Parts: sequence; structure tokens; C-alpha cells
Amino acid sequence: MVEDVSLCFNALGGMPGPYIKWFLKSIGPAGLHKMLHGFEDKSAYAQCIFGYSSGEEGSTIHIFDGRCSGRIVEPRGSTEFGWDPIFEPEGYDKTYAEMEPALKNSISHRSKAIAALRKFLDQS
Repeated sequence: MVEDVSLCFNALGGMPGPYIKWFLKSIGPAGLHKMLHGFEDKSAYAQCIFGYSSGEEGSTIHIFDGRCSGRIVEPRGSTEFGWDPIFEPEGYDKTYAEMEPALKNSISHRSKAIAALRKFLDQS
């Protein structure tokens, strides 16, 4: 099993996407927010993809995609976890960083991908 996480800005055609780790390391959360300065569209989505295979030779690789739509905002909340301070999920007035962990984990891109993976494993 492998996992990858992306943060995709719609105004930038999905960038930084899977390169978010390196963008974050280079410019930090505030810099990520500033990337959209000249754009009216601040919408984005967080994405988690799991790839799963039984490991047997020739086995099928199954892909599980979890997404959470939202928007990019000025950093708010704890800076302990990556880009959480700039991502505000759709329907909420708090960033991931401002949310209680239980709420964040229940709506996150990762939880959606895990739910799809679990459903597949339960049916297998």
C-alpha cells in the first residue's frame, strides 16, 4: 500500500498538487496563500490517494481517491501540521488547523480515501 497527499489550487490548474510538500518547505503556509494573490478564485481541494495491491505477482493495483473541497485562506490556527492553517473546508468557517482533531479527521480527504479502501477490503 502507498499513499500520496496533494493540495490543488483550482486557479493554478491543480498546482502545487503532489508537490505541496516541497512548496510548503520552500515558502511556508503564508507563501502558499500569497501564490493566489492575483487570482479571484481561491478554491482548492485536498486529495489523498491510496494505492493497494495484494502483493502477489500480477495482482491488480486498486486506487482509492479521497477529496475535500475548500478554499485557501490566510494562515489561521496551529502551524504544527503542514498546510492545515491555509485550508478551509467547504461548509466550515475554520481551517483544518483550527478544527478539533476529531472533526478534521471525520471530514478530511484522508478519511474519505480510507473509507473507500475499507469498503473495498470488507467486500474482498
